[in-house]
Order: sequence, then structure tokens, then C-alpha cells
Amino acid sequence: MYRGYTANLEETVGKNGSVITDYQFDKNTHTDSHFLQDTLSAMEKSEEEIILITDGGYDGQDNIALAKEKNVKLVTTALIGKEAPDALADFEFNEDGTRLLKCAAGHEPISQSFTKSTRQCRVSFDRNHCAGCPYQDQRRPKIYKKVATFIASKNASNRAKSQRYMQSEEFSNLARLRNGVETIPANIRKNYHLDKLPRGKQRGKFFFGSKIAALNFRKLFGFRKGLGNYAPNPVLV
Repeated sequence: MYRGYTANLEETVGKNGSVITDYQFDKNTHTDSHFLQDTLSAMEKSEEEIILITDGGYDGQDNIALAKEKNVKLVTTALIGKEAPDALADFEFNEDGTRLLKCAAGHEPISQSFTKSTRQCRVSFDRNHCAGCPYQDQRRPKIYKKVATFIASKNASNRAKSQRYMQSEEFSNLARLRNGVETIPANIRKNYHLDKLPRGKQRGKFFFGSKIAALNFRKLFGFRKGLGNYAPNPVLV
């Protein structure tokens, strides 16, 4: 979006097509992550698991934890930032990420401390557990006479899990669904005169909502004419 505002769209997809079921419109200081947190906070916990497919801007330990509380599986199709070592996917942390329970080799730390500002754990292991460990090259611990130390975090572990999941067939099928929503902003700009967005947040939000309604009507019209079906996808059953 432009003129100092940004929008966030929520599209629900089924085997018969898709419809935009919610949208958010706010000042452009409102990040994707904040939009997601607003949506999840307002939700009741779902009885059945909901799969929510987003891009990398919606990732993060807080968002994953909040989604889990609502029985939502958060799937991000791209990750922002540095790649995490694959071995971190097998690290076990407590629920809030303040303690490492086991490393990828199944060993428990001798001692550890948690830094709240960085949300990282500085952990110490028996030297013999790290020296010669098959995952040593990935963690690169500092090995001393009796102990070995390194820094780890649940956020990095979650990222490694996401990287591993992105290699699966299920992820590939979900990512194909994500590609559809990526076309919506360009579609609205091109076909619904979004360049005439009025000034002011409330007027702009109402104007933008009217364009969403028009787009949904066109989707419904296409469905009634038999044009709304998605290509076969195993996740749409």
C-alpha cells in the first residue's frame, strides 16, 4: 500500500476456490508480525487445527507460540535472515525457550543461563560430549579442559525445524496455495482503482474494504460459472 497506510489480507482456500475472509488496514508502521498477533489474539481457540500459510515476515517464536495456543499451524513459505544449522531442529527447549533440555545428540547441559534481551541460552556441556560430536561442526562449541560451551535459542531451533519442513512434499503443496494470495494486491491495484484511495485512515479502510467486497463478488460470480476451482492439490480434501 501507499500514502502512509498498509493492508493485510486473510484468504480462506478450499477445493472449490477462495474468498477473502478478513482484512486489516493501518498505518504503515504496523508490521506483518503485528497484524498476525492482532488476528490471533482476537481468535477463539479452534477445535480443529487451522493451517495458516504466510510469508517470512510473519515468522518468529512469539507468533509460533501464540498460533499454537489457538490450535493454528503457522507455515511460513520464506524465512528472513541467516540460515540456522540443521542440527538445531533436534534441540529440545522448554515451552518458553528459557532452558535447553537436550542437544541433538540427546545430552543434557551441565549448566546454563538465559539472556532475556537476546532470548538466548548460554549452555555448558561435559567436554567429552562435544569433542568429536557429529554435530560439532554445526555448533562450533568452545571446548575447554572440562566443559564445552555455546549459545543456542529456541527461535533458532524453530527456524531449523521450518527449514527442514520446507523440504517436504506437504510444504510444497501448501506453498502452491500461498502463491494465489500473492496476486491479490496487484489485482486490486489494476482492476479496482486503488490509486484513488481517499485520505484518512477510516475513509481509506472503508474504501479498501469495498474493493475487497467487489473482488469477493467476482470470485463468487466465477464460481457460479464453474471457473472457481483450484488445480488438484492433496491438501485440499
